Amino acid sequence: MTRSTRWVIVITLSAALAMAPVVIRGLPVSGAEGSVVALLERMRASSSSPYAGYVESTGSLALPVSDQFDAVASLLGGRTQLRVWWRASDDWRADTLSATGEHSIRTSADGVWAWDFEGNRVTHSRPVPGGEVRLPQDADALPPALAARMLSGARPEEISALPSRLVAGRAADGLRRRPSEPLSSIARIDVWADRESGVPVLVEVFGKTPGVASLSTTFLDFTATKPPAQDTAFKPPPGSRLGTSRRTDVVDIVRRFSPATPPDTLLGMPRTASPAGLDAFGQYGRGVTQVIAAALPRRLARSLTSQLKASPGVTALPEGLMVAVGPVGLLLTDPGPGGEDWLVAGTLTPEGLARAATELTTTPGGAG
Repeated sequence: MTRSTRWVIVITLSAALAMAPVVIRGLPVSGAEGSVVALLERMRASSSSPYAGYVESTGSLALPVSDQFDAVASLLGGRTQLRVWWRASDDWRADTLSATGEHSIRTSADGVWAWDFEGNRVTHSRPVPGGEVRLPQDADALPPALAARMLSGARPEEISALPSRLVAGRAADGLRRRPSEPLSSIARIDVWADRESGVPVLVEVFGKTPGVASLSTTFLDFTATKPPAQDTAFKPPPGSRLGTSRRTDVVDIVRRFSPATPPDTLLGMPRTASPAGLDAFGQYGRGVTQVIAAALPRRLARSLTSQLKASPGVTALPEGLMVAVGPVGLLLTDPGPGGEDWLVAGTLTPEGLARAATELTTTPGGAG
C-alpha cells in the first residue's frame, strides 16, 4: 500500500466518524426531573464548562492501515487511556498514557503542542479549523467531544430517555438518539451526562449490526471544577527535539489535482460549507449521518483500487468497490462517463453508499 493510498483510506474512513470507546456498566440511580429535550440542551450548553479526569475508551473498528498509522488504528480499534484538564476550548491538555510513557497534547492561543515523552520530541502546529479534513486524535475520544459530534443536529423526535446511572461515582442522566435518516448506518447513540454539570461522561455508539458498541468512551474519574492554569501550560523540556507539523500531502494532492468538484446536493442533502482550499472535498448530511465525496486524481484512484482488490472484506458492486468498518463505509466508484473516480465514505448503509455513487457518476464532470 502506498503512503498516499493509506492516507486516503484513513482520512475518509475516520473523518466520517472520527472517534473510539468502551462499554461500561454502571449502577442505576434515581432519575432526575425534567424532560429529555431539556437534558439534551443542558448537554449542549455544557460545551463551555471546565472539567478534569481520567478517561478510558475502546473501539472495535479495525482500519486497513499499516504500522505507520498505529496511533489511529489503536484509537479506533483498541483501548486508549487519557488524563484530561479542560479549562476552555482553546486552553486544554490531554495526555495519552501507555506502558512506555505518555503523549501529551496542549492547546493554547499560540497553537497546538504535542510532546512525545518517550522520544523527548516536541511538535508545534497551528490549530485545525473546525470542519477541516484531518486524522482523528486521542482527544476526540473524550466523552464531551464525542457526545457533541453524536448529538449534533439531533431532533426532539429522535431522542428518548434512558435510566440514570452512576458514572465515575457520580449521578448521571441519560438519553438515547436514534437517527431518523433511513440510510444511516448508526442504530443508536446512548449518552449520559453528569447531573451536577451537564458534561457528558459516557457515550456509546452502536451500528446496525448486532453486537457490542462500535465506539464508546467513559470517565472513570471526573471533577467539574476548573483546572489550575499551570496544569495546561507548556514549555518544551530542556534537551527536547523541536519540530513543526504539516498537514498530510494527500489532502493537497486531492485539492490540487481533483478532476471534478462535488455537487451542491447528494442524496437530497445539501453540501456543507468547505474550509478555504478544500473545495475538492464535499461533505453532506446532518449530525451522525454524514458522507464525504471526492473525485480522486487518476493515479491515486488506480493505487487505491489495487489495494482494495487485495483487502479482505471488500465487496465488488456494480457501482465499484466497497468496504465497511463497523458503521463506517467506503466506496470507490468505477470511472463514470466523465472519467472521474469518486471516493464516497461515511456513516451510510451499503445501499446509501451505492446510491450516492450512482448520483456522482451519472453527473459527468461533477458540479464544476
